[in-house]
Amino acid sequence: MKILPTPAARHLLLLAVFLALPSAVTAQSAKEILMTSFEEYEQRMEGIENYTVVQETMGFEAELTFVRTEDDEGRTVFVLKGQEDASSGGMSNFYRMYPKIAERAELEGRESVDGEQCHVVAINDFSGLDLNQEMAIGEQGSFVPKTGLLYVDTDDHLIRKMQMEGEITRDGQRSPMTAVTVLSDYRDVEGMLHPYLLNITATGLAAGMSEEEMEETRKSLAEMEKNLEGMDDTQRAMVERMMGGQLDKMRKMLESGQFEITVVTKEVRVNENLE
Repeated sequence: MKILPTPAARHLLLLAVFLALPSAVTAQSAKEILMTSFEEYEQRMEGIENYTVVQETMGFEAELTFVRTEDDEGRTVFVLKGQEDASSGGMSNFYRMYPKIAERAELEGRESVDGEQCHVVAINDFSGLDLNQEMAIGEQGSFVPKTGLLYVDTDDHLIRKMQMEGEITRDGQRSPMTAVTVLSDYRDVEGMLHPYLLNITATGLAAGMSEEEMEETRKSLAEMEKNLEGMDDTQRAMVERMMGGQLDKMRKMLESGQFEITVVTKEVRVNENLE
């Protein structure tokens, strides 16, 4: 006679089956996620000695060259040509921070970024890391990140989004600021995967501006709008295209303190002769 298991017995059977599953199905820790991402990045960059990125930001084009070097712990990193001292810190190669921030990272769950499922990894304290050094952001001042969220793709372990909370310093005065960067349109270039589109949103960027600076910005905006009104449709369209939406971004910054920047990669060149 066949005896059906009791509910309690069935629960024990299910538990036994679960415990017998391979460890690969168990949840990854934040440290494991970041280190997997870092190791895959190193593998992709294995045959690359240098790469040059041609970017367009708000109608202006810039060319940046990164070269292979080693940090103070012997890890391979890429830094701007001419700044080969990798121990200087900064954001030129965020992947190199993974081994350090992995030790203090916490997993907060999952979230979709542009349709891609991502692990959400929180770093609640950047103090003591190279990243904690002030990062110059042009005439706007300098930014010191305090905490952050990293959105790491669950499939390819690429960074899809970064959110940094910190302080901006202008003329000796500090105010809170949040910087959110969405990285998309990754393309394979000689084995390396590079994001061809960056959308950066800074909230609080205008908080440190004096009233005189705000008024100067308003006057500049009014002057540009007046010049556009005196152009024909063809000229206006050409100028607006060259400005890359600067007028709308200036209006938004004045109204809400939020500033948006889009960085478009036009070209990536790998392993050039830099001599």
